Amino acid sequence: MVIEMKRKILTIFPYAFLALILVPALAGACSVCVTGGDNDPTSNAFNWSVLFLMATPYTVVGSIAGWLFFKYRRAAAKPREEAAREPALHLTWNEEESGR
Repeated sequence: MVIEMKRKILTIFPYAFLALILVPALAGACSVCVTGGDNDPTSNAFNWSVLFLMATPYTVVGSIAGWLFFKYRRAAAKPREEAAREPALHLTWNEEESGR
């Protein structure tokens, strides 16, 4: 059973390959293969769509990484700012200053 299936596949594959070579219209799967022109609007649209599809993941990951970097730098600077500030007025009771 398995041997017969392999034999069928091995006989069908060369005929399918031969049909693709002899009839080039069957191989026209994308707009670049069909048109083949540099100034064709269909191929230009296809090229721009590929560019956007490739750039979108990098844009998303880059903006998330930039946001995380911004939050990290902001959180790291916060303790330094708080340590640099001195309170304008001391409202705590101090025994030495009270004279008691």
